[in-house]
Amino acid sequence: MSNLVINDLAASRDLDGKAMMDVRGGADADALLKQFGPVANVNVGVNQNITQLQNVAVNALNNVGVIGAGFVPPNLAVNPSQWANANVAL
Repeated sequence: MSNLVINDLAASRDLDGKAMMDVRGGADADALLKQFGPVANVNVGVNQNITQLQNVAVNALNNVGVIGAGFVPPNLAVNPSQWANANVAL
């Protein structure tokens, strides 16, 4: 079994990138990418589709047996609204 030793760092010590990699056990990302040679630029396309369906059914004068003289049609104020918003933050 291996031993793990943790030493406290001085509170006033500034750490550079190399020191931070040593502390957290990271890797040098630039050196890692350099071994692959030039890396191409990658463009990412984003497609968003919004599908909305709306069916507004207004039932009026249901089961009315007789409509006679002097009938005044009811005032049916129907004002449905629908909206969508597709935002992308990159």
